[in-house]
Amino acid sequence: MSQKERNEWIERAKQRVLNNAEITDQSVKEIMFLFDEAAWTLETEINSMFQKYATENGLTNAEASKLLTGSEYSRWKKGIEEYLKEAEGDSKTLLELNTLAMKSRISRKEQMLATVYQTMITLSRDTETKITDLLGDMFKTNYYRGCYDVQSILGVGFNVSKVDVKMLQRILKHPWSGKNYSQALWENTDKLATLAKRELTMGFMNGSSVQKMAKEINDVMGKGRYAAERLVRTESSYFSNQGELASYREMGIQEYTFLGGGCEICMELNGQSFPLDEAEPGLNLPPIHPNCKCTIKAKAKIDLFKDREGVNPLESNPKFEEWKKKYVDTPAPEPIIKLSENEQHAINSYISSEAYTWNDKLRRGVKLTKEEKKQISNLDSALQKMPTYQGVLYRSVSDFGIPDVQEFIVGHKPGMEISFPEFLSSSTEVYDDSFPIQYVITSKTGRDIRKFNSQEKEILFERDSMFYISKVVNNVIYMEEI
Repeated sequence: MSQKERNEWIERAKQRVLNNAEITDQSVKEIMFLFDEAAWTLETEINSMFQKYATENGLTNAEASKLLTGSEYSRWKKGIEEYLKEAEGDSKTLLELNTLAMKSRISRKEQMLATVYQTMITLSRDTETKITDLLGDMFKTNYYRGCYDVQSILGVGFNVSKVDVKMLQRILKHPWSGKNYSQALWENTDKLATLAKRELTMGFMNGSSVQKMAKEINDVMGKGRYAAERLVRTESSYFSNQGELASYREMGIQEYTFLGGGCEICMELNGQSFPLDEAEPGLNLPPIHPNCKCTIKAKAKIDLFKDREGVNPLESNPKFEEWKKKYVDTPAPEPIIKLSENEQHAINSYISSEAYTWNDKLRRGVKLTKEEKKQISNLDSALQKMPTYQGVLYRSVSDFGIPDVQEFIVGHKPGMEISFPEFLSSSTEVYDDSFPIQYVITSKTGRDIRKFNSQEKEILFERDSMFYISKVVNNVIYMEEI
């Protein structure tokens, strides 16, 4: 690699970091505004409560403990029930709000506490929506930009796959740091609600002034702002680098180089190269720590594409939008399945008996070995290159490991949505009609791997695929892919 080429890789990486930071900053700004709105709502409610119930001695605990009566209670009850109809999730804060809503008698301070819970839940719901949009955009932007950078620097052009919606959903759900961003956000919400409850309780007991109580609640919201911003910036780093990594897989690149050095930990990694199969966030792939601003660059040469079909010289150094229109938005004449050695090995391993071990562990949430993680990652990547299958498929299941087949079938109720954490095998023909459980599946994006497993005419669904149960007839479960 020439020095000019090396410098170009670094400059592209720097520009990518700046672009990502600009997008993230805007999202952080919008989320901080949501926190400001929530703080203002709580301050307004506290002021209103003091104006209604405070005496010349302030708002005493005795006054705050009085019950709502008559129309005041009826209005509160109706409002809280309407709110809970739209609320979703299983957070501790929502559980606390449900508990208050079920009480037949509510005190004034419990009314205020319910307002706190509602405000926190609404804040988290709106924040989660913004974070989800940001992270999806970060992944897609860095994936397409990564493909563009590789092709434009090396001077080649060929069609690249579009970001698969199901793959993106799976990545969004993945608990890469022990929990995914949604779980982390709602855990923070529960902590904030607990802190706010404590401050309100202490304020009522001590007869605090409206100014002091409002300040304490605002301090609690300040802690929430910090936690939310750190979460957004860390997750943004993760998803931008995952998008970049996905672009390297699409290009067939096997190695990447770590770029960064804002702290001692990252300084030790700066300039080091790692195989894509061994990429691990927090270890050799950003983010290494919360608020990490490091990135990666591809380690590739032009001869990378010498055996790849459909590769042409890139004409006139196109701008990104021109390149995307030609190589992303315009489909290739016909799909070309070109797997790397690792991807081919993963497909072969899945077709063999190894699939039973992988799927059993994925199904039960059992920890995978390093080699199994690598193989599953390669299979994920290989499936992205397979054509999709639209139509009716079949899946036959034995009673092995199922104590009560009838109970199993009854558990599949029409209208339910179910998710399979494992890879889900199916076939264009009924595999064995003697098996006690049969599935009939309407597929939208099942991956056609018949080229590699023609004997079983196999169509393979990616991990975490979701289905809607349309009906159950005797031992046959009918499902439609969502």
